[in-house]
Amino acid sequence: MADGENEEKPVSLFYSYSHRDEELRRKLEDHLAGLRWNGMITDWHDRNIDAGDEWAKEIDRNLTSADIILLLVSASFIASKYCWSIEVKKALERHDRGEAKVIPVILRPCSWHATPFAKLQAVPTDAKPVTSWSDPDEALYDAASRIERAVTDLQQQRRRAAGARHPPIRAEAIKDFAAFRDIDAPWCPVMVALPAGEFLMGSPEDEKERYKNEGPQHRVAIDRRFAMGRHPVTFDEYDHFCAATKREKPGDYGWGRGRRPVVDVSWQDARAYCAWLANETEQPYRLPSEAEWEYAARAGTTTRYAFGDAIAPKDANYGSNVGKTTEVGAYPPNAWGLYDIHGNVWDWVEDVYNNSYRGAPNDGSAWTDGEGENSSRGRVFRGGSWDFNPRFLRSANRIGNEPDFRIDYLGFRVARTLD
Repeated sequence: MADGENEEKPVSLFYSYSHRDEELRRKLEDHLAGLRWNGMITDWHDRNIDAGDEWAKEIDRNLTSADIILLLVSASFIASKYCWSIEVKKALERHDRGEAKVIPVILRPCSWHATPFAKLQAVPTDAKPVTSWSDPDEALYDAASRIERAVTDLQQQRRRAAGARHPPIRAEAIKDFAAFRDIDAPWCPVMVALPAGEFLMGSPEDEKERYKNEGPQHRVAIDRRFAMGRHPVTFDEYDHFCAATKREKPGDYGWGRGRRPVVDVSWQDARAYCAWLANETEQPYRLPSEAEWEYAARAGTTTRYAFGDAIAPKDANYGSNVGKTTEVGAYPPNAWGLYDIHGNVWDWVEDVYNNSYRGAPNDGSAWTDGEGENSSRGRVFRGGSWDFNPRFLRSANRIGNEPDFRIDYLGFRVARTLD
């Protein structure tokens, strides 16, 4: 899609809530900010009413036109006569007519199972009961992720109704280790299809220069094929996303843009790019899980690096040998055709950072609940970079930082499920 061409109408969100929950509503709004920056949503709540406007008319106008209505549920919300007699009633009427999607978001523990909207799937779901909401930020992140999926689903439904712009590539037609693009356009990343399989994640206790957070070593079984970016997302690819979404472009530190890996992007930026790419391609793009990343990086090996137990300047950009990033693909790929797995830039992954693998998933999924041993609010990145020494380039090495962290050695690559 050319910049500015065939622009899609954003999905409109309406917040129905009690003013006693204003702080949590603001936090949820902050978690959804990436969708707003990307032009994917417009969101409205009664704090948007201008002085002098008739508030009841403004609420009704936005409530009757919203695509998605968020019911922010708490004891205060349930006790609010206005929320129940006006907003919830009209929301459910629009839901029953198929005019809007209504999503209950359980902000605080309360007796909501007997309400008229109890027939609707709420967030958090029964898999994460409201009694476990000890960390409202973590819970609101989970709610925002589910709302984000609802927005993407709605946009894809609109596209299907209007006729798909891009014929999808059938997953069964993509062979293992084949490189492909979902859309034949230079801004769409080249992906490599990877098979399902098992591997030992982490490092053995006798591995040279090992860190304790790389253990305990454990077997992970990835039972579904997936695709990984052949190389980190480049400035060319990311700059197109910025232009399409009117987002500020990250700096390049004077090194140049083009086919160099994008740097100075946060975990939040990387996820926003994935959400936009999923919307553009109608395919489930996302950040890889940490297990998927290591499985892809090792490419069947058990050595310190994908190339063996030693690495040399001919293999990767590291240790300030070059002093800056290099264009992607300038060094040999691993056995599965992935470039810059070691060095050049670190890759953000989806997982919350934990100081060990005790309690980690063994199915290849991302570890996002933050409930493991010594967990933190940080997110993981993998692979080493242009200015880190070889110890940090090992396949098992892992570090992390806060999700808004940006720096000149940190980028990301994308993944998507195939089967």
